[in-house]
This record gives sequence, C-alpha cells and structure tokens, in this order.
Amino acid sequence: MKKLDWFIVKKFLGTYVFMIAVVMSISIIFDVSEKLKNFMDPENDLTFYKIITEYYPYFFIHYANLFSSLIIFLSVLWFTSFMAQRLEIVAILSSGVSFWRFSRPYIIASTFLLLISVLMNHYVAPFANKNRLSFENKFTRYNVNFKDVHLEINRGTIVSYRQFLGNTTTVRRLWVEDWKENENGQWKLKSDMQVERAYGDSLLNNWKLKNVFIRKIGLLNDTIITKKIIDTVLPFNVTDLGQRAEITFAMTTPELIEYKKKEEAKGSSTAHIEISNHERTAYPFAAYILTVIGISVASRKSREGVGKNLVIGLCCGLVYVFFMKMTTVAAINVGWNTLLAVWFPNILFSIVAVYLFYKRLQS
Repeated sequence: MKKLDWFIVKKFLGTYVFMIAVVMSISIIFDVSEKLKNFMDPENDLTFYKIITEYYPYFFIHYANLFSSLIIFLSVLWFTSFMAQRLEIVAILSSGVSFWRFSRPYIIASTFLLLISVLMNHYVAPFANKNRLSFENKFTRYNVNFKDVHLEINRGTIVSYRQFLGNTTTVRRLWVEDWKENENGQWKLKSDMQVERAYGDSLLNNWKLKNVFIRKIGLLNDTIITKKIIDTVLPFNVTDLGQRAEITFAMTTPELIEYKKKEEAKGSSTAHIEISNHERTAYPFAAYILTVIGISVASRKSREGVGKNLVIGLCCGLVYVFFMKMTTVAAINVGWNTLLAVWFPNILFSIVAVYLFYKRLQS
C-alpha cells in the first residue's frame, strides 16, 4: 500500500506544481502587459534584472499562495479524473482497497500543503507583500483612493474627510475637530476646521489648505475665521489619513494585532483587519474541504471525460469565492461577526463535502 500512497502523493504534488506554474505564468504575462508603460518609463530607471529580482519573486509568492486552495482543488480533479478514465481507480477498489483507504494519500498531501500555506499566510507572504507593495507604490503609481473616512488621529483630534487621493496627497472636504478633557473627565469641543481642499506633505506635518472655515468655541461667543489659502502645521501628516487596502497583507500576524489596537485607539473600524487575520487560517483549511469534494466527484468514470469534472470544479470554485466575498462584505458593511463570516463558506462546503464523500462510500 505504501507504493500506492507514494504514487498518488507524487501525482497530487506534481500536478499541483505544474498548475501553479501555468497559472502564475499567465498571471505574470498579464501583469507585465498592464505595467509595461511604467516599466519602460525613463523616470523609473528600471532594468530587466531589477524587475525580475525585486518585484516578480514577491509577486509570485503572493499570488501563488492566494490561489493555492483553488489550484489544489483543480489538481485533484485533473489527475483523479485521468485515473478514473484509465480505470486505475476501478482496479484499485476491485483489489479490496476501500474508498476510505484510497483517500488517505490525498489527505496526507493536502495536509502537507495546508501546513505550508498557514506558515506562508502568517509569516512568509507578509514579508513578500511588503516588498511587492513597496515596489508598486514607488514605480507603478497606484491610485490610492479613500472615501468618507472618520477617525481619531491623536487623543482628542478627530479627523473626517470626503476623499483622499493618496497618489497626489490631496484631501477633499477635510474636517478637523479639537476636543479637550476637563477636570471632570468630560470632553468638550474647543475648535473645528472645515477645508474644501488640503494638500499634505507625506513626511512632515506641513499642509496647504484652500477655502478654510475655522470656528473657535468660546464661553459666550464663537470666533469665526475664514481664509482662502493657509500654509500651516497640523498634528498629523498625510500618511496618517489612509493606506492602501492591501496594507494588511504586508503585516505578519503579530504586526496585524498591533495595527488593530492602533486603529481601535483612533476610533476606526477594524472589521477588515479582523477578517484579514481570520482568513490566514481559514483559507488553507479550504484545501481539505475542496480535496474531499474533488475526490468524491472525480473518482467516478464519466462518459463526458475529464472536461465535465473540470467544469464542475470551476463552478464549485466560483460558488465558494462568491460566498467568501458575500460574507466578508456583510461583515464589513452589515456588522456580521467577522470570525463567522470568514469561516461560513468552509462550514457550508464541509457539509457538501461530507455528503458527497458519504455517497461515494456507499456506491
């Protein structure tokens, strides 16, 4: 039986590596075509060597790890379907091997890939993403755009804005409130400032403000100040106002936990941070579930051949991604429990996997 185990494990891992290579080759081709203008820009002074050593290794790690569970699923469908079409599975089961025993090498291989994926998600991929995002921010000029944000920058300094264009460090409809705590522990508004458009310095706290309305709260009367243009210093810089949505990908799990604490102190929503943290463990476990579904579906010989199983697999993958996106959006916008939102697709597909596996055992 050890020969059978090794045969299936080698088939599993070999097909997985082949599919990763194919998918990532296509991804890199599309990415190069999208960024070619930036790569060729004389201002960037990029060489071919610099691109392939400082960007694409990290690009490969990020996306290969991101697609890993679905590629595992397709790998299982692919080589198991070919085994079924060549009647190899019929021969194995006819020799007295139970379907449960036949499935053991699949579980061993998926466990190996799961452990690697968990390690990658929590520690290796964040390091790769830190380098990938740094390169993209420097050379490909991503348009970082935040809308309708409300946060506490420092204790007592509340900042709201309608839109932040990170690539130009421009803020539209900026509102800054200054609150002070009195002796009784009560917070009172001391002043607020409304700005139609603000231009910040990414390194210093220097700001250029246009169409400014300032109100200073007095005991009896408020003082109103209006200015067309002001060059001033504020208690925060433009980088405090927002970061790329992918910034959590560039943090190891301990760093992510610290980042969550800082965002909570600012008064910002941390749902997206919690989701990112839970996904690092939940996504690798999808490999187990999809592997069981793959074995159950692909181990039967089909008149339509391998194509039918691949279509079924792609449909299952799309449904899984749909549920994954739907539940995470609900967690952010509706207030669902983030842990349940991330694990719900796994729970749902686990029920499907157990049902399909049980039916295959009974056949």
